[in-house]
Amino acid sequence: MSFIAIGFTIGGGIFVFTGIVLKIVGPALPLAYAFAAIPVFISMLPLAMLGSAIPATGGNYKYPSRMVSPGLAFVGIWTYALASFVGQLPLYALACGNYAQVFLPDISTQVFAILILTLFFIINVLGVRFAAQVQGLMVIILIVALLIYSGKGLSIIHPEYFNDILQKGPGNLSLGIALLTFTYLGSNGIIELGGEIKRPGKTIPQAIFIAFPIITIIYVLIATATVGTLSPQALVKTCEPLIEACRCSLGQFGFIFFIVGGAIVAITTTLNALFIVGTKSLLAIIDDGILPNQLGRLHKKFGTPYVLLTIIWLLSILGVLSGFSLETFASYAALGGMIIFFPVLIASIMLPRRFPEQYEKSEFKLRGIFLWICPVVGSLMTIFFSIIILIDLKSPVKILLFLAFIFSGILFYMARKRSLLKRGINLDDITQQKDWIE
Repeated sequence: MSFIAIGFTIGGGIFVFTGIVLKIVGPALPLAYAFAAIPVFISMLPLAMLGSAIPATGGNYKYPSRMVSPGLAFVGIWTYALASFVGQLPLYALACGNYAQVFLPDISTQVFAILILTLFFIINVLGVRFAAQVQGLMVIILIVALLIYSGKGLSIIHPEYFNDILQKGPGNLSLGIALLTFTYLGSNGIIELGGEIKRPGKTIPQAIFIAFPIITIIYVLIATATVGTLSPQALVKTCEPLIEACRCSLGQFGFIFFIVGGAIVAITTTLNALFIVGTKSLLAIIDDGILPNQLGRLHKKFGTPYVLLTIIWLLSILGVLSGFSLETFASYAALGGMIIFFPVLIASIMLPRRFPEQYEKSEFKLRGIFLWICPVVGSLMTIFFSIIILIDLKSPVKILLFLAFIFSGILFYMARKRSLLKRGINLDDITQQKDWIE
């Protein structure tokens, strides 16, 4: 499970966001990665507690819908889903295309992105998914590639490139930290699979405690090696700074190994994981009746939610064709990742009161003041960094589009609730359900 958490996180972290944030913070990139880890790790502790106390498939929806409000839980998932399908999936697909151009220089990144999104859509409809053992092997290859890159880069580092490390100013550093918090949020995907994990009470918190320090160290090493290999002025002019830094520090074999075994493997496994995890909470919402049952139809032969997968695929293609920059996609992805956090953090505070028996039996729990401090830190992080990212979007159209994600979810829920009430179904009763507890 630690391998899955590492693989799910690193794909979006190093290979996609490094170049984007480098252009914002310059030589302060290692600091941005280090500072971003602190509030996210504190915020992960309540999630580890929930996953340990009450493992559930689709936990990002189940916990707040049963402990806080089904409406708040739904809007969080709705916003995250739209931000992921229109932002995160196109971001990874286009970034993968940039790396693939090393070997296929004439291919259009948009064409490549559409092809790879279509490939993983078909794979997931057919029910073919990477086994945990294969994912573990890929993560090992990925870590080896990153360590070779960082080790070689650190051996030829130019300390003068770190002079005037805060040259971009504290405002840019804050924005960089805000965007990089998303690179650590992949570990959140573990609670989506809680009902499918063996010994989840122990495995979920253990995976977070093992994966998080490893990921943080790798991020800081890679950021340091990247900034120290080429001057920040030279790096910001490149499409993918990691590619250019790798060319300078590694030989031909090492370069190919890093691009294929590192970048392409990491991003493609993350794309696959997004298709897999992307349906979990949505299926739980369909089971509760908030979304129409037709959306949850399973393929008769493969048993996969082909309707949802088709919608995810179409939205991701729409994102690719929108012409938005990677920076805009990164902002949407980060905002969606933060929005989904807020309802779950509130649920963690309610856990001891709503489910005292499960809380006491949990193998990992927060007590006393820490039961409040960790969720509060996470909530403040969510609000503060979301405001910073929204302001940086600058374009009123782009800001309004993200706000439309949120308000469309609110309007849909209100309309659906009224419609179901006429049929004698009250969605508020969802908070009283306990049949989801295994």
